Amino acid sequence: MGRKSGTNWILIGVVLVAVLIVTGIIEIPQINLPFATQGPVTGKMVDVTKPIDFALTDTYGGSALGSKTLLVYDSDGATQLESLTTASDGTITTSFVYPSGKRIFVYYESSNDKQWFDITVPKMNEKDAEADANNHVALKSFTIGTYSSDSLKFGATTIADAGSYNVTTSGTTQTFTYSLANTGNDNTGLINSYDPIYACHFKPVVYMTLSGTNYETVIVYGFDYDFTLGTTHYVAKVLDDYALTKHKVGNIYKSYGTVDISFTLDLTGYSGDSATMQFYVYAYSDPNWCMNHGGNYGVEKVELAEHTVSLVD
Repeated sequence: MGRKSGTNWILIGVVLVAVLIVTGIIEIPQINLPFATQGPVTGKMVDVTKPIDFALTDTYGGSALGSKTLLVYDSDGATQLESLTTASDGTITTSFVYPSGKRIFVYYESSNDKQWFDITVPKMNEKDAEADANNHVALKSFTIGTYSSDSLKFGATTIADAGSYNVTTSGTTQTFTYSLANTGNDNTGLINSYDPIYACHFKPVVYMTLSGTNYETVIVYGFDYDFTLGTTHYVAKVLDDYALTKHKVGNIYKSYGTVDISFTLDLTGYSGDSATMQFYVYAYSDPNWCMNHGGNYGVEKVELAEHTVSLVD
């Protein structure tokens, strides 16, 4: 009888605990059993030493860039390791293997499309590393726009290329707006990068130069760089590469491909008809590099626009 009575009390206790659990009075802590489902197991990232599969694509147009040359440079930015040509789908595999963590530079140039890629060879997911013989690196590039439309205005007045500004009739202090537009196809433009060989930034830059008799009496406000080399006064401003890109997604433009910059001239001390104000817009240029290399706008520079104005008194 004693044994049976004990069993009954145990049964009553089990039932009572079950009721308390169901009613929420007692909470059971979560236990992660070895066989419990924990969601997808992605695996850890591991170092590898493998060939690299490069995939070169037009990031704005969404298309593969096939039959293009890629030059691979070592971490010193000067020693060329390989020259590769992409297949029609934009992919190419290196001939050599590269360890995770190694820094390399890849240079892409196709006509006026020029870009450097600064790459640290990535690790791989351990499952992918076991299954795939190659590492993978995406190279997102661009197709350059067309910049055949620039203009210079003060107020509502436009000064044509090879035109003039009359100080006497239009004022000794004047604010101008220089505008540049990408008139090319949608999803064309520019992407900044850095040339490790020449230590030169690849950026779109508008330069304005002043030269000729009494050029030194013209004071300029509104540019970020200002320097004089020989008998030429330079001012410059780096333009936004994305602003110069016509980026269209569906029917919506994310960027229209136009830029405007404003600046002011103080011509109070100027006299004569011999000073010239000239605008140049270059892709793949660097104002600091220009200043330190005798006015050279860049080894790989591409002129996008030019505008000349005579200052007459």
